[in-house]
Amino acid sequence: MRLGSAPGIVLALVIAIAPCAVRAQDADAGTPQEAPRPALTPPRLIESPPVELPEGAEPLPPEASVELVITIAADGTVSDAQIATPLREDVDALVLEAARGMRFEPATREGQAIPARIRFRYRISVPEPEPPPPVETPPPAEGTTTEAPEGTATPPAEGEDTEIVPPPEETPSFGARATVDRPEPGATTRITLTGAELSTVPGTFGEPLRVVASLPGVSRSPFGIGFYVVRGANFNNTGFMIDGFPVPILYHFGFGPAVIANDYVERLRFYPGNYPVSYGRFSGGLIAVDTTQPVPREVRAELSIDALRASVVLALPWDDGRGSVSLAFRRSYYELLLPLFIDGLTLQYTDYQLRAQYRFDRGFSASVFVFGSEDTLDQTGAIAGGATSAGSNTAITINFQRIIARFVWRIGEGSTVTLSGTVGRDGQFFGSANVGEARQRFELETFNTGLRLDVALNVAPWLGVNTGLDLAGSTTQIDVTAPAPSGLGEYPRPVFDPQLIRLTSTAARGTPGAYLEGVLRFDPVEVSLGLRMDVLRYGTLTEVAPDPRAVARWRVLPEWLIKAGSGLFTQPPIAVQTISTGGNPALGPTRSWQNSVGTEIDLPFDIDVEVNGFYSHMFDLARFSSEITTGPDGQPRREFFRADQEGRAYGLEVLIRRPVTEGFYAWISYTLSRSERRRLEGWELFNQDQEHVLNLVASYYIDGWRFGGRFVLASGRPVENIRGGVYDADANDYDPTFTGTTSRLPLYHQLDLRVDRDFNIDNIIRGTVFIEVLNVYYAENAEGLVYQYDYQRSVPLPGVPILGTLGIRAAYDP
Repeated sequence: MRLGSAPGIVLALVIAIAPCAVRAQDADAGTPQEAPRPALTPPRLIESPPVELPEGAEPLPPEASVELVITIAADGTVSDAQIATPLREDVDALVLEAARGMRFEPATREGQAIPARIRFRYRISVPEPEPPPPVETPPPAEGTTTEAPEGTATPPAEGEDTEIVPPPEETPSFGARATVDRPEPGATTRITLTGAELSTVPGTFGEPLRVVASLPGVSRSPFGIGFYVVRGANFNNTGFMIDGFPVPILYHFGFGPAVIANDYVERLRFYPGNYPVSYGRFSGGLIAVDTTQPVPREVRAELSIDALRASVVLALPWDDGRGSVSLAFRRSYYELLLPLFIDGLTLQYTDYQLRAQYRFDRGFSASVFVFGSEDTLDQTGAIAGGATSAGSNTAITINFQRIIARFVWRIGEGSTVTLSGTVGRDGQFFGSANVGEARQRFELETFNTGLRLDVALNVAPWLGVNTGLDLAGSTTQIDVTAPAPSGLGEYPRPVFDPQLIRLTSTAARGTPGAYLEGVLRFDPVEVSLGLRMDVLRYGTLTEVAPDPRAVARWRVLPEWLIKAGSGLFTQPPIAVQTISTGGNPALGPTRSWQNSVGTEIDLPFDIDVEVNGFYSHMFDLARFSSEITTGPDGQPRREFFRADQEGRAYGLEVLIRRPVTEGFYAWISYTLSRSERRRLEGWELFNQDQEHVLNLVASYYIDGWRFGGRFVLASGRPVENIRGGVYDADANDYDPTFTGTTSRLPLYHQLDLRVDRDFNIDNIIRGTVFIEVLNVYYAENAEGLVYQYDYQRSVPLPGVPILGTLGIRAAYDP
């Protein structure tokens, strides 16, 4: 038995106006609270600059609010302030600037001043004629949020409750929320996820970045691999970014976690399409991760162990909390477990991170992030009921290392300058051998450099400007051992005993880019007009790629927003496609024209609804050709790749969600779409097309327990129908005979469940014990077809069976 195609084996194996008053309100009711510490006194707000919207600013909906996480140093100054739940770009900037100017009486423990972090939800409203006078309240127990009266952030009025909320990393169990923000300039849809809010979604093994698979616009990945088909584009057309720079993978093999620890994930921004001009070089969607390291009060250690992996995180502050240093390490032990279920298959992954950051003053901060990852898969023997022969071997390794340095200057209200740079290395290896055949291998090693300058200016209430440079370069060394192709004009010789040759080559490329975007605000309409220019230099090609993009949104009512966007996106080919031997040095880039229109509606009972329709046209897609052409010297040559294919995708996306309220959160995402590619016979279904994808997610927290579930229902992928095989004497093998029609694999469905239980030992060690089970009722889903050697018979390739894990996460934080 064997898979219908070689990529199928690899996939099967490999396989996130007026002055306004500001006051705080209680934290979300669903957040678990720590036990009281009698010796702890919370910080008390004693001074804050006013927050006022400029004249002509867009009106805000009733009860509008911005949630912040504020870090207070031991001297009472604000060392850091971050937006936890944004409202609107101009309002967020004003509230953030005011928060950095606050002064507090510091928190104390047994009379000693200590750093602290509190969570504010600023509720924006029209100020009362006279704000209530400051009234001092008795020190409350830890676990409360400080609240301020109208006009300024002053101490709470008498009779109002106050509360200190611990920083997200100190909370053992977190509520989960997928926040559909008002689109940022230049993006019609941005779904923002935060690591602390998304560590309990069932079906993710506690990994925040895995939640991307449950969002609209994303097709289900076979075998749970970490590559996504987003709005009908190819796997490689969706970019993975960390702090503004691309990485080859964002997730480990085999339902593995993200390549960086949860503690470093500040937020994940998912753009299913029409992403902003500040990003480029990908023709599909984009997943952008922003990292941070919350400053602990003292030395903090965290240990996580489950049935699949173990990890450790260590963090310590320095200079009175102005800076911090942390490190993390994680290692799987699949290689100990998989042989118990599948003979001859081993899998393992490792990742590590080191981060240092320092805030020099309220306007300038710096950070250095060093991280790396390695995934290895090795198969020797017969698997999948005979899908591969005994004695065959397939090995895959992907590893990379990065250093990213970043400097941020805040130069005024809503204006920032960010300078960042990176150096790194990527390694990819693939080797295979069948019984009686010599080993074939494919190895890439790439050295990357990058530099970014991003400037965001709040020029006027009606005008914002975003501009910057995005420079990137790489050198790739290629080492391939493969069968020698037939010479030009030769009659193809038998290939059952191929002659292997070794090919080494180097491919260099430079892709400097620049972007400019203007954001025009004419209440109630906002228009973003942007242009990105990338210069593509590789092989024999030098080309300038202008990518204009536009987004418009109209707030018809405070609860109703209409939006639309259109733009061009360009992606250069992968390095191996552009080498002089075995590639095409003049291969052009892939391009796409992306369009979307949608609406956002705020309903009663804290329910948000977003509906988007999209159409993407993909052109100049690269394909393998092996055709004979005439070279620049007039001599015939073989052209292995051509950029002449065309594709299209269109559909409808729906997201209905309820954020954390009284310990409960839930969302429903549904995608109706169709993705096609143009062949000689006309438009045909893309081999990863899924017409319907439905995700139901819900979780409830009560008395230290959290219960959650996720249900997935998706159309099966299309497969070409085969009616048999024909013996090829030259290859000593059978070739399939296709009928010219396609059918779909059976409907895919799966239920995942998760239970968490919090614990607290003397208020020093806090954590969670959890159990999670994927595919609870053991649905026998098919991920493909496995064919007999002569293609006369086929059986379904089984998907993931019941897969569970039991784990514990504990943090030492005195």
